[in-house]
Amino acid sequence: MQPRFHQSILKYCALSLLIVVPLLLQGCSPTTSIPGTDGSATQGNASIEQANALFTQGKKREAAQAYYAASARYPTPQRERIILQAAEIAASIGDAQLTNTYLARVPASVLDGENRARQAYVKALLALQQKNPALALRTLPSNLDNISPALRAKVKHIQQRAQASAGGKGGSVGQNVQRAMVPSSVNRIAALLPQSGALRSVGQEIYRGMETARNSIASDTTVQLYDVNAGGAVAQYQRAVAEGADVVVGPLDKESLAQLLAQPQLLSKPLLSLNYLTNSRNIPGALYQFGLLPEDEARQVATATTARGLRTAIVMAPASSWGDRIAAAFRSAYQAKGGQVLNIQQYPDTASNAYMQNVQNALAATQGRASMVFLAASPSQARLMRPLLAAQAPSLPVYATSHIFSGRTDPGNDADLDGIRYTEIPWVIEGLQNGSLNNSTFPRMFALGMDALLIAKNLPSIGGNPNAQVNGKTGDIRVAGNRQIQRTLLFATFVNGVPQALGQ
Repeated sequence: MQPRFHQSILKYCALSLLIVVPLLLQGCSPTTSIPGTDGSATQGNASIEQANALFTQGKKREAAQAYYAASARYPTPQRERIILQAAEIAASIGDAQLTNTYLARVPASVLDGENRARQAYVKALLALQQKNPALALRTLPSNLDNISPALRAKVKHIQQRAQASAGGKGGSVGQNVQRAMVPSSVNRIAALLPQSGALRSVGQEIYRGMETARNSIASDTTVQLYDVNAGGAVAQYQRAVAEGADVVVGPLDKESLAQLLAQPQLLSKPLLSLNYLTNSRNIPGALYQFGLLPEDEARQVATATTARGLRTAIVMAPASSWGDRIAAAFRSAYQAKGGQVLNIQQYPDTASNAYMQNVQNALAATQGRASMVFLAASPSQARLMRPLLAAQAPSLPVYATSHIFSGRTDPGNDADLDGIRYTEIPWVIEGLQNGSLNNSTFPRMFALGMDALLIAKNLPSIGGNPNAQVNGKTGDIRVAGNRQIQRTLLFATFVNGVPQALGQ
């Protein structure tokens, strides 16, 4: 079987050269059942040769299905490689459902560097086919150093197309943003939050934050809670509006938000979601999107560091979709401000002894030219990474986002984070200063709830004015032109394992 597999690769590579915009990948496989567009399987056999033939006949959907069917007989990483081929072809015809069906069959935990980059490329290709070049640019793999020349060429091709479509600009290009729905006054707020299921405790913490803010700044306003899991988001939104809500806050999960946006004609009152659907092409006038986006913090670090003259950076990020997102956001903002990312070093997403090698590789690649390190990491990852960086390059400043701090004080373990400069929300700093931080299970979610109430109450003044700003507990808040809520945070550092605010 193995010689036949290599023959298929060579045969397929030759075919690829004949295609103006190469869609096929170099690597294929043999037979099993073929899934339909709904992910179900139909009976039949498929081989790489059959899939190749279907593609050359212009039957791209059938070819994608055949490649996916053929993948089952191969071990990791070949299996994932072939599934990603199927996903790429599905993305090339703009079939989001089929593409996402295939991508869901590729667990992030088994992806090597090449396949991880290919997965990001497929997502970017789909975004471009759906006329969202800004999302495509954000999604493309950020580190092209260690991928094959063929994939690198494809990534650059998509990047050029996306940049041309976006006119060289970022933001919400490709999105149809309707005129903002701005309430004249807000006296009744509905909270569309989970009161059951996996997100129950988070939903309750957000609601507690809303109630706390109402008691302190909006005692004349009522907040009514609706369980989004009882009957679904659409039914609960309609019920809230029928009962007189001026603004609906929530939902928290993307699935419920997608249900509401699937019927935008039902949105008769402003909706302040607590999550983002960044691939939404049409943004209803009622929709405002709010959440604790890590990309916002990465961009703020990029802006602050370049302003301080730190214009050559090493980026260290976990090998995960989250790591890819935050690294790409930093790189884009850093370069836009005149900075140069010298090296993007991906490290294992789980705590590993390999971190030392990752640090040494990053420093060796930059040969002393870096003026800073941007570290995307969880608390456990940062506790291992920071001492290694301090030992290898003690004079190199390290910047990070709030994700390095759990939100609960732990000086014994967090002493390893001493010296890192990172973005932090005002509510956490306040809690540290008055000793109340550990009273909350999810302090940042509590602050999110407080600011959801603040934003909802102030929509009449800030909803249609991107220059207006309110000072919240998750940062200084303004409503961008696409009605995504943008936040500016404080900077903090660790001293003896405890975060302290830094002068701005």
